[in-house]
Amino acid sequence: MYVDETGDDTTTDTTAGDDELTVEVDGETYEVEETHDFDSDGHNDTAVVETEDGYIAFADTNHDGTADVAVEFDQDGNVVAGAEYDESTGEWVEEDVNSLPTPSGDGADDGPSDSGDDSRDSDSGSTTETGSDDSSSDRDSDSDDGTITVETPRGEVEAGEAEYDMDGDGKNDTAVVTDSDGTTYAFTDEDGDGTADTAVVIEADGDVTVAENTGGDNWEVTEQGHINADGTYESEPSSGAGSDAVWAESR
Repeated sequence: MYVDETGDDTTTDTTAGDDELTVEVDGETYEVEETHDFDSDGHNDTAVVETEDGYIAFADTNHDGTADVAVEFDQDGNVVAGAEYDESTGEWVEEDVNSLPTPSGDGADDGPSDSGDDSRDSDSGSTTETGSDDSSSDRDSDSDDGTITVETPRGEVEAGEAEYDMDGDGKNDTAVVTDSDGTTYAFTDEDGDGTADTAVVIEADGDVTVAENTGGDNWEVTEQGHINADGTYESEPSSGAGSDAVWAESR
């Protein structure tokens, strides 16, 4: 992502707040004002900078006073690109917008002491500011490797490399495997952290189970159905079987 440092350092709302956010671009440092409340908690946490082509929203998700996330929009408000700031190189690295950490709390004004290991919750812990960067590094590593890990009651299982793009964003997010019984599993990593969030299980007889990971090795069945002889899919009322039914025959 190219962040345009020539943009006008003004926001669309000059009265909403007074938090100062540092933005570093190509070795240059800029001070911008956080004027938008992304998480609607009553505290401004995002700075919006106008550019010739639209505007860029900057946020400090690890609360160290420096912007580490940027989302670029065109003049109509459509998302163009997303990026994270790499402190080690001083460069902005393009990332999938849906996988970016989001601002929370009082943004840069929260200070480093409030940055937890999850940048979405400014009160979640007292770890150092490297917490958010570690998460970013993990996501970059998973993205580069492309392997999707599945958490099951029997432990972690590697489903293999993501080779399919289920959400059409241009990045592969789904691994498909078939076991010796002819059951096919499609595991999708929706948030880009390298771990499967949803699973579609298609048994050899055409029975289909869709499940969502609700945390750890817990999976909740959200839909069940069947593939008919003509190849069409027919949804059926869920039996509420829960995670055991999904993973009874897991690899």
